[in-house]
Amino acid sequence: MNDQNKTQATQTNDTRTLNQDMPIAPVMPPVRERRRPVFTGFEDHTITVEEAGTLTRNYRMAAGRGAVKGRYFSRSGIEQLLMQEDVVGIRYYYAEDSEGRPQMVLVGVDANGKDMTEGFVIGNGLPVSRFHEHVNPLNS
Repeated sequence: MNDQNKTQATQTNDTRTLNQDMPIAPVMPPVRERRRPVFTGFEDHTITVEEAGTLTRNYRMAAGRGAVKGRYFSRSGIEQLLMQEDVVGIRYYYAEDSEGRPQMVLVGVDANGKDMTEGFVIGNGLPVSRFHEHVNPLNS
């Protein structure tokens, strides 16, 4: 066996040895766009005011004094989201502005569950202020 063949044989044996203990990465399935609808736009998200009050109270207790209670979005902004073709609902994302304050970003969602990011997106909702809120189960 000449030197070149010995080197190739050694490399082949080293490769086999290395591969014996290494897990083989799974082959990722091709990404396909969802074709079957997952949302209709008629999902029922209704809860009672008492249930809503419990949820918001739980948040306020965990977040602590001075935390942002919520955000205000105008009717026209929400309607612009909903009036886009193929939109059946709205998804919101928690966000943070450049000064570290909590924000929300709202985007329309189609029946397949896809964010309609090519369309109209809203954010920078106005904070709920103690000067503008009336005491109710959601904020007290």
